[in-house]
Amino acid sequence: MEEKMKELSEKIIRLLEEKKIQELKEIIDGLYPTEFAGLTDYLPLEQIIEIFKLLKDDEKIAELLSELSSELQANIMDALGKEKASDILEEMDTDEAADFLGEITPQESRELLDLMPKEEAEEIEELLKYEENTAGSIMNNEFVALPEDLTAEEAINKIRELSPEAETIYYVYIVDKRERLIGVISLRDLIMANPKAKISEFMEEDVVSVLDTEDQETAARIIADYDFLAIPVIDRKGTLLGIITVDDIIDVLQEEVTEDIHKMVGSSEVYEDKLIKASPLTRAKARLPWLFVCMAGGILSGSVIKLHSDTLQTVMAMAFFIPIIMAMGGNVGAQSSTIAVRGLATGQLRIDELWYNIWTETKVGSLIGIIVGIIISLVALIWQDNYVLGLVIGLSLCLTIITAATIGTLLPLIFTKIKIDPAIAAGPFITTIVDVGSLLIYFSLGTFLFKWFSG
Repeated sequence: MEEKMKELSEKIIRLLEEKKIQELKEIIDGLYPTEFAGLTDYLPLEQIIEIFKLLKDDEKIAELLSELSSELQANIMDALGKEKASDILEEMDTDEAADFLGEITPQESRELLDLMPKEEAEEIEELLKYEENTAGSIMNNEFVALPEDLTAEEAINKIRELSPEAETIYYVYIVDKRERLIGVISLRDLIMANPKAKISEFMEEDVVSVLDTEDQETAARIIADYDFLAIPVIDRKGTLLGIITVDDIIDVLQEEVTEDIHKMVGSSEVYEDKLIKASPLTRAKARLPWLFVCMAGGILSGSVIKLHSDTLQTVMAMAFFIPIIMAMGGNVGAQSSTIAVRGLATGQLRIDELWYNIWTETKVGSLIGIIVGIIISLVALIWQDNYVLGLVIGLSLCLTIITAATIGTLLPLIFTKIKIDPAIAAGPFITTIVDVGSLLIYFSLGTFLFKWFSG
């Protein structure tokens, strides 16, 4: 695929140089928006802008722009000029237009909105009022809503009138005279219904919806749980405001997972696709803070080893097992924290079951710790012919794994409880804590047991 994109980009650059505009347009028309977005990675910005200047169909431009990064969108819109940009925004879905305007300066946003028809500008402005990452900020207010007193036949005729303005008509929403959501009908059920039957007679009254102020992850969870193609968004009065479609939710999930992964590896300042395309200095700045945490942990670990240097000099073989103790503890802690963060993100792990979840993971750690503890004890006994060393390393590894599993689950849950993103508790942070803790357990046990058995 990568090779194909490279070849295609070279061909496009050649066509631009040779001014073969018609052939170029045919290639662009034959690409899906996502394919075109992938192609832009191999094209210089000047060529990308030149392509958009050659395209005359505003709807086609809007489709292609919708899949590009906000930074690239801004560069293209700026190059096309404000008049053209406002025309393109009219062709975009309102949620995508709002996303774009939210990324540029308020002054530029205002200028573009002033150039648009008043009604469409107001629809976009309604979306811009919402805080980022709320259901309202990602909803689309182009949907089909019908009054409850229509017959099935009248409803279908009304849909024919409204459908060009709607993003999707998989579901038809029913509202009362105050625009409050009272029911929903699938398009299939509407087509199959008796033409003379009132839609209020066969609509589904128990409508699953999401509040406009709720987190976008709540909407994502509902759509995933119910396998919906779209979900209605309402305010606290029950007024239907918009819909969130499954394609928007896929984008949300991708953003959330990407953000969590960046936080877990200590690069939370860089998000979306900016990390991989950022300059070396930007990447370093994003990652250095957490690496300083690791370095501080390493210094603490070194201090623990120095504190027990007498024990090390007496039983030098203890040094052979330090990497095993630290690596196993760090890995188990990372596993537990990843499971916890993922469970919290998907809603499978509930914060009100905090202590139950911690106790469950502690039991898992105990089971794993006992098994690997016995194995490493036998290895130490056979390798070093020292049963006390075998006992020390076995017990230490067992206790380290139990501690790591508990901490790995405990910290994300506590962070969530105190309103801190749980993803920040993973990665370097937990690894550092577990490393220092595992060495304290190892050398404290070693010092005690060797003195006990030698005494």
